[in-house]
Amino acid sequence: MENLTHSHGFWPFKTSSLATRAAMSWLGFTKWRPLEALAHDPGAAQAAVLRRLLRANQHTTFGRAHGFSSLGSPRAYQAGVPVQRYGDLAPHVDAQRVTGTLALTAEPPIFYAQTSGTTGTPKYVPVTRTMLRLYRDEQATFSYLQYRACPAAFDGAAFGVMGAATEGRLDSGHIVGSVSGQLYAALPRLLRRRLVVPPEVAEIGDYEQRYDVMLLLALASPRVTYMGSPNPSTFVRLLDRLAARRDVLLESLASGRADAVASGLPPRILESVAARLTAQPARARLLGALPAIGYADLWPDLALVTTWTGGSCGIPLGALRTRLPPAAQVMELGYQSTEFRGTLPLEAGSLGGLPPLHHHFFEFADRDAWDIGRTETLTLEELAEGRQYYVIVTTAAGLYRYFMNDLVEVAGRLHQTPLLRFVQKGRGVTNITGEKLYEGQVIAAVDAACGALGLVLRFYLVAADEGAAGYRAYIEPASSAGFDPAALGQSIDRRLSALNIEYDSKRKSGRLSPLQCLPLVPGTADAYRDACVRAGQRDGQLKPPALAYARQLALDLHACALNADRRP
Repeated sequence: MENLTHSHGFWPFKTSSLATRAAMSWLGFTKWRPLEALAHDPGAAQAAVLRRLLRANQHTTFGRAHGFSSLGSPRAYQAGVPVQRYGDLAPHVDAQRVTGTLALTAEPPIFYAQTSGTTGTPKYVPVTRTMLRLYRDEQATFSYLQYRACPAAFDGAAFGVMGAATEGRLDSGHIVGSVSGQLYAALPRLLRRRLVVPPEVAEIGDYEQRYDVMLLLALASPRVTYMGSPNPSTFVRLLDRLAARRDVLLESLASGRADAVASGLPPRILESVAARLTAQPARARLLGALPAIGYADLWPDLALVTTWTGGSCGIPLGALRTRLPPAAQVMELGYQSTEFRGTLPLEAGSLGGLPPLHHHFFEFADRDAWDIGRTETLTLEELAEGRQYYVIVTTAAGLYRYFMNDLVEVAGRLHQTPLLRFVQKGRGVTNITGEKLYEGQVIAAVDAACGALGLVLRFYLVAADEGAAGYRAYIEPASSAGFDPAALGQSIDRRLSALNIEYDSKRKSGRLSPLQCLPLVPGTADAYRDACVRAGQRDGQLKPPALAYARQLALDLHACALNADRRP
């Protein structure tokens, strides 16, 4: 998943509830109702999308090589075009970028989005004007769905965390940026004033300074009703930064001046930030009297938080929920990546979402079959309940039968169309001695063990140590009170045995050692995140794995563990 990525889904708030209702009614009529109608016959809708994409790009280098002009059906397309990875498409991406050759799309890309990837190696995904229009359409549709789920969220201001519209330039002169930043920056000025953080702030390269500026703007905005970011860990980290910089930030709030946190920034960013500040000494005194400041204190009217809630994001989300107003709802952002938006969640509290079946052509490979080398794929209407599938997508930006290495499963249906939920990255699998442990199993085991023991975790990562023939759970609890590493480790181990029969078999036979649970020194969560960012992953979109091989960790967690054996 950018690695989701892209737009956070909020729609700029109007200045009156009447105008908001009218705008959302219009979005419901023009965006949602036509999409819902297509859900009655997903096969027909998907075939029409594929025909449109193939017809538009039949004269490209890729299209001619694979006979797009003669591929009239999904089955013919699957037979005529092999499944692609980024390495397969990269020469076409580079040719189109460097020479202007119509290699992948008849429409030239207007910018490139950089993926974080699982290894930190940059990948540049083309974004055409049509693709950007589809992103805007999906953003508008999701805005309506959020409004339908929680109208109160649209009564006040919005606090969103986004990427920069421009992050750099390639040697060809093309912009490298984030889709969320491009969408955010393109909003009319009047509507941008309703957003707490102006788009220019995303351009601040120093993360700590960027967080300070965002926090000052957050402190200065008492009536925020909506909060959105791909990863909930960003919100947790902002509160940690607020605690560390509390005095400086409250002094700046009281004076209405950003000098202490914004020194050295370009004038246009300073001007944009200063325009949103006023001296608020009374609010500064009120917040300063609190022992700790949470989002419930900052924004008691906060009604909706939209973020990723599944997979490893459930770890920081648990910590975040304790700092929100009790009435605040949490809504899944949906399956998103740098390459495309995969689902539109329909309601708060649900992990499943409707695929934008009018925009992209979807294929799926059964996980178990694919893992043993079978390459058959299914179309959207052919998916079954209870199965997990790898996602293969074709988009208007020139990704053809692109293997996402993401696992999803069916989480219900809307009419005849499956609703999908993200499970994990396909590479979230380890295998020391035949157990084939999946990240989803680890998340379920840790969540259940912590629930039974009444623990809230700040961070965890289960590492497969091939040398020791066993697993280590590195844990940073939210509080050390009542934390018994041995008891937690035994509970996780038992639950993994119950969830995975091969793990159970290998444990009983002694081929796998008992799982060890090692507490981490406070601050390891931030240190690991920083290490991932240094390795090339984006801070705002980072999803630390819940399961990985010890040799692949971005940071030596064993060196960060309390009472760990330091011998090599």
